[in-house]
Amino acid sequence: MLQPSQGSATIRRGHIEGCTYSLVDKNGVDFFYGISTPIELGDTRTQIFSALNQLKGALDEVDATDQILTLNFFLREIGDKQLVREILHAHFHDLFDRATTFIAQKPCDDKYALVIEAVAANSSFSSENSIPVTVWRKDEKTTILEFDDLAFGFFGGFIPDEEPIGAYARSFSAFAKMRSEIEQCNFRFPQVFRTWLYQGNIVLPERDTQRYKELNRARSDFFYGVSFIEEYLPKNVKLGAIYPASTGIGADDVDVAMSCVALQTEREDVIVVPMENPNQISAFNYAQRYSPKSPKFARAMALAYNDRCSVYVSGTASIVDQTTVHIGDPVAQTNQTLDNIEALISESNLASHGITGFDANLKDLVVARVYVKNREHFDVIREVCQKRMPEVPLVYTFADVCRDDLLVEVEGVVACNPTGQC
Repeated sequence: MLQPSQGSATIRRGHIEGCTYSLVDKNGVDFFYGISTPIELGDTRTQIFSALNQLKGALDEVDATDQILTLNFFLREIGDKQLVREILHAHFHDLFDRATTFIAQKPCDDKYALVIEAVAANSSFSSENSIPVTVWRKDEKTTILEFDDLAFGFFGGFIPDEEPIGAYARSFSAFAKMRSEIEQCNFRFPQVFRTWLYQGNIVLPERDTQRYKELNRARSDFFYGVSFIEEYLPKNVKLGAIYPASTGIGADDVDVAMSCVALQTEREDVIVVPMENPNQISAFNYAQRYSPKSPKFARAMALAYNDRCSVYVSGTASIVDQTTVHIGDPVAQTNQTLDNIEALISESNLASHGITGFDANLKDLVVARVYVKNREHFDVIREVCQKRMPEVPLVYTFADVCRDDLLVEVEGVVACNPTGQC
């Protein structure tokens, strides 16, 4: 059942048993963001079938089943990904061959073998200005969405070739495979505006350094000389270094996996701008003690077109300036993390980056992921998130955060409101 979201002019919330979702009106196109969990809690096969069935039911409710853009499977056991593929192919062909990423992160709720996150798009059934939508299915790596002279590329599931050894070489290999797929689909790598990097054993040492630091070194080298999204940047706004929004987070697998989203358009009214947080130093300006080559990502990416604005919030944690705060306190760290997101998406911060006439708060998140470091902190972290993001579809998974003293990380997508409608 769909209902308007409190405090939002563009979001409607819906749910069926086992699946909660947001439907976002982007002035002629509806975007579906859903989280599905199994309602039948038998063996793993039963749970996979159940979660997919609930997702399909929610998609059917908004007439978007054949318009899925991306599927993310958070798996208790990464070895179950082949079973997921088999069930998709045999029973859910409408959901098969979409940009798919299998993520080795255990759902925080122990009874679940998996949680599914899905994004879909369809012509708006609530707008007089409904825009035709075309979704191109290529394979498990790629889905292309086209509408109104815009093309979005959703790319997922990139893992390294077998030969490279070490975190640096394997990360570089995965980036190379990502770029190759993007270019085969007639996009350009500089058109990427959002990435996800899942790294096994992220905080563990590797030789005389750390695995996450080696990933950052590979990212810095791979991004060297790339002018990201330069054709879409706002005019007359002074910006620092330009990098995609990103999440770099731990995983239970021993390797690295990646996914991303890119935009291609010749429209001159589309604005894409990397955002920094007024509470934090830009990650790419971190002191060398955090990583010899600093993380190359923006705190968020704002995307405005058709009188709508979305913000893709990078993985955000309890960091002020560049220092971890509230060490050892999961409640305070969660609140600080959410405070940082509120500062990031505020009207004043949007305006300072050239996005004027919009505002947002935590209630305007359409979907979010909450990465929990320690099992014993899950209940209190969930309590804070449910209080401050009461209607938002949320994924909770256990994952190592990129610093030993960080206990929680949050990311999400925000649908901003025209000023005065929050």
